[in-house]
Amino acid sequence: MQGNLKIGVYTSFSLYMSKLLSTTQALGSIDITIKPVCISLGRIKEILSLNGENLESSQNVEVPINSIEFRDVGFRYNTDSKYIVKHLNAELVIGDKVLINGVNGAGKTTLIKLLTGLYTPIEGKILINDIDYSLLNKGSIRERIGIVSQNIFLFKGTVLDNILYGQKDKTRENAMSIIKKYHLEKILDELDKGLDTEIVQDGSSISGGQAQFIAFIRAVIKKRDIIILDEATSNLHAFTRDIIYNILQNYDVCNILIMISHQNEELHFINKVIEL
Repeated sequence: MQGNLKIGVYTSFSLYMSKLLSTTQALGSIDITIKPVCISLGRIKEILSLNGENLESSQNVEVPINSIEFRDVGFRYNTDSKYIVKHLNAELVIGDKVLINGVNGAGKTTLIKLLTGLYTPIEGKILINDIDYSLLNKGSIRERIGIVSQNIFLFKGTVLDNILYGQKDKTRENAMSIIKKYHLEKILDELDKGLDTEIVQDGSSISGGQAQFIAFIRAVIKKRDIIILDEATSNLHAFTRDIIYNILQNYDVCNILIMISHQNEELHFINKVIEL
């Protein structure tokens, strides 16, 4: 103001002002940073305070699952929302190959989550081998279920690593035996190094069809009581899809097969349909 401002003073003034402004801006936006943290802490606290999904008296499923019954089952997310599934009655027995049919939003995936114990029915009962689901250990049920979904998550590692993930008693020989048994060598040959092909986390380095092929082998390498295919052939080209359908029709891959698919005209092996 007195005409005595020098370059050094101006430079110092500018530097101090920039620090002051950045600090002020940080203080001003602290509320944006803190709110998500508070919400996350609240959710973590909610999860940690949840009761276990199994009762102390829950019994393990130690025999093959030969029957599933939905007895007047109803489910909705909360008391104010509409029912996703209502008055569902269906019985599945050993040897059944079942199609769950319905438009988008009809509750097909919700029904699968009820069957795997991720959701609990609001009304009615689900019976496994004539025993109320709520009395059974859900973990022991899930061990007997193989699921192949439309969106497959694969882990960093080889194709073989992903096939054997969670299969403590299976080896490379078991994987190759299944591939040869079902005549899937041609599909395996499409991968650069076969079972040794490296996959990046989430499987983005391979096609969606190849990911579903890996997930299918992972599901059937161990004889499961129940196999669930949730739009599992949607990303497969016609040749591969026909091979998978031939396996499902002519081989004993599980006790009960459950499918969600929009390509109903090709599912000649289906013997039951649940309409939602």
